[in-house]
Amino acid sequence: MIADLVSVVLPIYKVEKYLNRCIESVVNQTYSNLEIILVDDGSPDSCPNMCDEWKKKDSRIVVIHKENGGLGEARNSGISAANGKYICFFDSDDYVSNETIEKAVAVANDTKADIVTFGYATVDSAGSISRIFKPETKKDVYRNESIENEFLPDLIAQTRTSENRNILMSACTSLYSTRLIKEAKWKFVSEREIIAEDLYSLLILYKSVKCVSILHESLYYYCENKSSLTHTYREDRYERIKEFYVKTINKAMDLGYSSEIVERIRLPYYSFTIAALKLISHAECPYRKKREYIGAVLTDEMFGKTLKHLDLKEEGINRKILWLVMKMKWVDICYVLTRLR
Repeated sequence: MIADLVSVVLPIYKVEKYLNRCIESVVNQTYSNLEIILVDDGSPDSCPNMCDEWKKKDSRIVVIHKENGGLGEARNSGISAANGKYICFFDSDDYVSNETIEKAVAVANDTKADIVTFGYATVDSAGSISRIFKPETKKDVYRNESIENEFLPDLIAQTRTSENRNILMSACTSLYSTRLIKEAKWKFVSEREIIAEDLYSLLILYKSVKCVSILHESLYYYCENKSSLTHTYREDRYERIKEFYVKTINKAMDLGYSSEIVERIRLPYYSFTIAALKLISHAECPYRKKREYIGAVLTDEMFGKTLKHLDLKEEGINRKILWLVMKMKWVDICYVLTRLR
């Protein structure tokens, strides 16, 4: 019996230091019937040549050279070129376990799943695994209404009392039915349009999903590369977070999602805002400027309104203190807390 073809899409931009590691983890998969689509998104370094050299070494590799358009557009180019029954989207500065595709395809075929999602691990800049996340869902398979009612809320954001743990709303930690994607005429939104493009895009796709299966193993390695760290703060960062929140809420309502789904979208908004405050606190700019940025967030009308809906009963003591400080608009204390966290 001939194994099903699987398309693996790798968007590539300025990752010359990590590209070989990623491609090696794919070409060395125990599942060999692969179509490996390297999408060079106009990378200005040696990545284009590296892609061409890999193509010479492995006949399963297809290389697409295109003008820079961002991650979402690069993934969409991969979708257009894909011929496999299944498709994966891996980031080219990360890598995967050699058994990832074999295990995911086995589950997909056994359960007739549209999506198979699996766990991940974080890898620090020294190459050591820092944390492991194995899905701990209540079920192995979710079908029809149970996807929206039981699985999707915790995929979007998990509360402290969530049943489902260690699942991630990321395009990278799943295997997808190509038929599902193409019949739904689904594409990724550009991260240049909406931050957290995976959450927004996958929220749309999940409306067409009939079966999700869970692979209770950590198979994807998310690398916290030094090059990804920054000590600069863009002044439009919080405005983009607000835009993400408004557009995602509106899209969820347009798609007819439940009130539980809409409520869960608040949690990434809070998380992104806290992350922005941390970035401000550690930014390489004068303290006067940091106070100005933090104050603009804490006095923002929409942020204040959403904080009123926050249920602090489920939060730990440290988070409760931070929320109180933000509610009271205590800029200096907020600076200290976010710098320490």
